[in-house]
Amino acid sequence: MPPELLILSEHFAPSTGATAQLVTDLALGLAARGHRCRVLTATAGGPVAGLEVVRLGLPRCAGAPVGVLAKAAAGLVFVLGGLGWCLLHGRRGQRLFIVSNPPFVGLVGPLLRGLRGLDYVFLFQDLFPRSAALTGVLPASGPITAAWRSLMGWVCHSSSATVVLSDAMAERWRRELRRPLPLTVIHNWAVERASDIPKQVNPLAREWGVGDTFTVQYSGNFGRLHELLTLLEAARLVQDVPIRFLFIGGGAKQAQITAYRDAFGLDRVLVKPYQPRELLPLSLGACDLAAIGLIPGAEDTVAPSKFYGILASGRGVLLVAQRGCDLAQLVLREGCGVVVEPGEVAELALELRSLAVHPARVAAMGEQARRLYQERFGLEKALAAYEALLT
Repeated sequence: MPPELLILSEHFAPSTGATAQLVTDLALGLAARGHRCRVLTATAGGPVAGLEVVRLGLPRCAGAPVGVLAKAAAGLVFVLGGLGWCLLHGRRGQRLFIVSNPPFVGLVGPLLRGLRGLDYVFLFQDLFPRSAALTGVLPASGPITAAWRSLMGWVCHSSSATVVLSDAMAERWRRELRRPLPLTVIHNWAVERASDIPKQVNPLAREWGVGDTFTVQYSGNFGRLHELLTLLEAARLVQDVPIRFLFIGGGAKQAQITAYRDAFGLDRVLVKPYQPRELLPLSLGACDLAAIGLIPGAEDTVAPSKFYGILASGRGVLLVAQRGCDLAQLVLREGCGVVVEPGEVAELALELRSLAVHPARVAAMGEQARRLYQERFGLEKALAAYEALLT
């Protein structure tokens, strides 16, 4: 009988964020395989069939926090609540699975290992403090950043296992710590894929007016590590051709999208909120090409979860990132999309003009994307890897 698994994740169902959906899939998948899972989360909501969910009832203001300080404060309250619950109810023999959102939640691991004898596995979703330094939240160097790096290294060294989401992240983290570190790479998966309904009759595509127009979609978090300006600039350069740009989601850079659209009168740039999970198959299918953007330096710091949804949906990938990064090389090698570097606006505009009038090329990239997902990725593959690690 595998040990009871305590999953500590700030975000969980019914939240629509990527972390919440991925952790929900993981918990439900492990429970279906016979593992007893108890989830500790700050997300408000009701029961989830097949799981024990402890909603810690932390005080929250109306609406999700959007500022850095507000997010950090909410994360700190969650960390303290999770630590308190585990000190009261945790017992030796249980295993703790810590999801690094907020990133400093990992500090709970060594504390509970020492105080309650709880072994823990740490999932490093993005490499903090490097991610904070790239966005200017922390200085690129100095005692504060060095102290955070040492603390996160302590979290990883004290864990039974540390999971990262890509080989590039593993290599970067070892370089950051300047010493060998055992890391396990487990890729994310598509939480949903596009339905097989043709875009021309897709109800959401028709409602949004993109059913009969070549459409580039950016779906998910508009985060600080995401590069959106190259795509917006390209939209400005191709106003003379019927190409629509559909942004679905929310985040720190949403204001950048709307301000740019309004300033340049980009009436073919559409902005929609996060869609409920039951509508994701339709929203993911409301495009011909799906975009990912990463600021320079982020390529080995995060692993964009939207990549897997794009592949599973059979859509070609438009990747704005440095060509030398692992993700760009994978896209180019597999022929499942196109790559431009941040700032290559003219090149992207030229590529979009060509793709808009060559549907066979777009369809071929989508077929290659689906084949790649089926061969290398998926929830079942990830569940098997997590199950082997956690037991």
